[in-house]
Amino acid sequence: MRSFEIIDLLCVIEACKHDRSVGNFVSMAEGVEELRVLTGDFVSSDDAAANALAAVALARGCSVVFDEQAGAEMVLTP
Repeated sequence: MRSFEIIDLLCVIEACKHDRSVGNFVSMAEGVEELRVLTGDFVSSDDAAANALAAVALARGCSVVFDEQAGAEMVLTP
């Protein structure tokens, strides 16, 4: 399992954070893609990247939308 740098995770969360009337949320589909581009890591699994991003997003007070898999719409809130 790949360990991602916290600064990379924070940058991706800030770049992908959407502010709506219901609060901030981060799409994992968008976040995982941005993390791959930023780090050049196209080998780590989507699950590993999404889990790392979700932990940081929740700690930053953002809701998380796990939409990186077809048909998935699971939402976690802090």
